[in-house]
Parts: sequence; structure tokens; C-alpha cells
Amino acid sequence: MRTTLTALTAGLFACLAPIAASADTALLIVNDRYRNAQNLRDGGQVEQLRSRLLDAGFDVITVADGDGEDMRDALGRLMAANEQDRILVAVVGHFARSRDDSWVLGSDVDEPTLASVSGDGLSLSVLMEAASSAPGRSVILLGLERRRITLGQGLGAGVGRVEAPQGVTVIAGSPEDIAEFTRYQLLIPGTNLEEALSDAPGLRNFGFVSPDLPFVAAAPQAPAPQPQPQPQPPVTQQPNADEAALWEAAVELDTVGAYRAYVQRYPNGFYASEARDRINAVENDPIALARAAEEALDLSRDQRRQIQRGLSILDYDTRGIDGIFGTGSRTAIRNWQQARGFFVSGYLDAQQINALSQQASVRAAELEEEARQAREAAERADRAYWQVTGQGSTEDGLRAYLQRYPDGLFAEQAEERLEEYDRLARAEAEARDRAAWDVARGADTVQAFRGYLNDNPNGAFRDQADARINQLLSSVVPTPAQVAQYQAAEAALNLPRVTRSLIEQRLAAMGLQPGPVEGVIDSRTRRALRRFQSARGLDVTGYLNQQTVSRLLAETVGGILQIDGIINR
Repeated sequence: MRTTLTALTAGLFACLAPIAASADTALLIVNDRYRNAQNLRDGGQVEQLRSRLLDAGFDVITVADGDGEDMRDALGRLMAANEQDRILVAVVGHFARSRDDSWVLGSDVDEPTLASVSGDGLSLSVLMEAASSAPGRSVILLGLERRRITLGQGLGAGVGRVEAPQGVTVIAGSPEDIAEFTRYQLLIPGTNLEEALSDAPGLRNFGFVSPDLPFVAAAPQAPAPQPQPQPQPPVTQQPNADEAALWEAAVELDTVGAYRAYVQRYPNGFYASEARDRINAVENDPIALARAAEEALDLSRDQRRQIQRGLSILDYDTRGIDGIFGTGSRTAIRNWQQARGFFVSGYLDAQQINALSQQASVRAAELEEEARQAREAAERADRAYWQVTGQGSTEDGLRAYLQRYPDGLFAEQAEERLEEYDRLARAEAEARDRAAWDVARGADTVQAFRGYLNDNPNGAFRDQADARINQLLSSVVPTPAQVAQYQAAEAALNLPRVTRSLIEQRLAAMGLQPGPVEGVIDSRTRRALRRFQSARGLDVTGYLNQQTVSRLLAETVGGILQIDGIINR
């Protein structure tokens, strides 16, 4: 039992002077038309209870499509009635929940957050506290209907944990089931609520329920009227061809909408009970609800690729950027949701997609800035060493520069000048010496150059051979098996020529000198790729892989991670 009133309830009690109690009081709140959310379909059935309640002797307070202030004013009128006999409250609308409370939202709500929801809606804990003035004969009916609404930080859709005050009965279900239960059970004198609720599988009850205390007591002078039986049309024993076909289609789609379509067409059909069971199962399964929310977005394959690129930028491995959400993508989504504090389902809604897009855009900008700073620092060191080694004026200086910066800013210039030195040296050497040197150069291995030195200890190319041996020994040269692995990973990407051209354009724009932009990856392109990978802390291979392409494409298209229009579907 709650021992204190909330601040709002206490304030209302303080400002409203008690008046004489009336026989019974009812409050109907029916918000089924929303400006910024999907409208509800069945709220009108609860609104129609007004005439039935008036006939039963209730004073009825009604709010139709009201905002937060309208609902709080109506609650104030209920509290001012100082009702101590019977209270009935029926509420239909979009609901939002936090860890500690739930709210029915006003019709003008627009992406409420935990910080703003108290002004945008009416707290269920306050509503239950206000209804506790008639213990034992106080019933709150919550009409729940799953429809789309965008909620802000700290809120989830639906009603959370219900802790009803002592003597207050809370019943939740669809508006249709709530209206039917009120007409044919709750308002019938002498009805055993515990028994009636056990026979209503579509309803859930919380708080006080006693088999010995009906909501409407039986008349002492006459036998209690029996509940009006509902007409039961004959149940079809076997489905006809049209019904069977519709059911098979619903099972194949396996969505709430498909099962609802079947029930609407065949409310007493052969599979109606199973269809309702499946609807209830989905509506009470948060994972299924999350899946349905993502399916409702109807994401295109390009939009799915954008999501995968965003996850990759944030270092969540999707195991491919192919627009297909398989095991890798679902695992990446779950890991991202857990890190961001979202409900971990592996499925995305519009709010999460936009949050992911924004986070990925920020991270992409951070990575680009880090890469820019690293590139500028590397270029400063590169230029400084070029100057120290004589800016290519000597053969030793050229070789020293290439030893340290084999893919440096001046690598092409240095190689061209060394080629000239080699040509002069070959012209001065004897034919055998030149042939031996060419053989060693062709093999380009430590063993080959040592063989040349052994055979030609005074050869014209002995200095070049020594330098190349030192260079090979100090460089990390990939093995043939590693090169084959890099080539296989690049081939698996199956990049079209236009994409390869886009990559060359990006490398050229960054000043990495990939050669002509023609969609052909040659030795100059690979050198530019190694420069790009080195500047960004990636594995330096000179070959394309998923991570390198993701970074290049993210930096190329800039706003590609923004997913506009999804939230307005």
C-alpha cells in the first residue's frame, strides 16, 4: 500500500475543497486522434460507455482527445467529487513508460521525453492514488492498442509495472475487450469479478480483486440479474476455401496485421482463437514488437547498407555491407543497443536509426580529423627528412629517403632519379656485370643480391646491392601466402569499376598520388592505398578490404549515413 501521495495528487487535494459525495463517479479519457502519432482504431467503443454509465446512475466526467492539461483538470474534478462509494475510470490512448511510472499521453504530444512527459500526459500512479478514495469499489480500465508513436529519451511504449494501491482494481486489455467486459460483466449487479476475469483471457488484472465483493452489489430485494448472454453465432466446423487461403497467407506473413485481418474477416472462424493467441503473444513479447517496428519501416536495401556502414564506422562488425541483416548485423545492432542504453532486441526503430546515423556521422568526422592530423604530422616528417637527405641531390640521400619512406611524398621522384643512377651504372659496367645485376634486381631477394656480390665483389652495382639488402632486411615484406590472402579479400568485395574510380578520386583528392583515375588498381594505386591505411592506423597491405572501403566511402559521401524520411513513413 502506498503511504504518501505524489506531489501532484497532494497539490490537487490541497487546492480542491471537498464537496458532498455523489452516488457513483466515472471518468472516461478517450484519446484516439493524435496530431503527431498513429490514430487508435477502437477507442470509440469505450467512449460509448458514457450512456451505459449514465443509465447505471454514474456522474460521468469525459475527456475526448484532450491534452495533458485537459486530463489533469478532469482528474481534479474526480477528486473534488470526494467519491467514496464507486469509482470507475476508463482510459484509452497512447501510453509511455519509464522504470518507475507510466503515463497516458495527450493528443498533442510530439516525441515526449522523460523530462517532459509529466506535462504531456497524466501519470497512472497519480490516477490510481486518486481512485483509492473508494477502496474495494474502485476500478481503473486501461485500453491498450499497439499503434506507432515516436518517443524520446528515457521512455518506452506501453504500460510498465503496475503497483495498484490497496482496494484499487486495475484491468488492462484492448479497448474492444474493455468495453465488452464493462457492459456485460463489470456493471452487472452481483458479478464475481475474480471469476469473470478468469474467463476473459484478453484481459490482465492487477491489484485488488475479491470474489466476495462485486463492483455493483446485487439488489437486496430481488435476485441479482444475470449477466446478459452474448449472442454466439454458430462456429464453423471446417474452414471454407477462402478462409483457409486467408489463414495460410496470415501464417506465411506471421505479423500482427495479418492475424488481425483474418480475425476481422472471420471473427468466429475456424482459426480465430489461434489468431487471437498469436496476436496476444506478439503484443506481450518485446522482441516481437521490436521486430514489427523495424518491419513497419520497410527499409530498402540501400538504407540497410547505410546502417551497416554506420555500425562499421563505430567499430561494430556486421560481417559485410550487403544490405542483408544476417547474424553479424543483428549481433552488431544488439551490441550497439546495449552500449547506448536501448532495449537490446537486435531490431531497430526509427528513433534508434537516427541516433545511430548521428553517432556514426560524428565518429566519421572525428576519424577524418584524426586522419588529417596524422597525415599532416607524417607529411611534415616526410618533408623534413627529404631536406635532410639532400632533396634527392645524391644517390645515398635518395636511398636513405626510400629506406625510411618507401611510399613517401617524394618516393616517385626518388625512384626516378635512382633509375637514372642505375642506368649510368649499367652503362659503365661490363656486360656480365650488368647481366648479373639485372638478374639480382629481377629476383629482388636478399639471397639474389648476396649472390651478385659473391660473384662480383668489385661490381659496379655493389653499393646498390648492399643498400637493397639492408632495405629488404629492414622492411616487412608480405609472404606470398599473405599476398594471396589480401588479393582474395579484395576480390570478394566485387567492386564495380565506378566504385574503384571513386576510390582513386578520393585518394587523389587527399594528395596520395594514385595515378590516373581510370578504375584500374595498379602499383601506384596500391602505394596510395598503403599511404591511406598507414595514416589511419589500418593494416598496411595496399589492398582493399571491407574496413578500408568503409572508411573511404564514408569520407567520400559525407552525409550518406543520414537516413532522412524514415521517421515520417
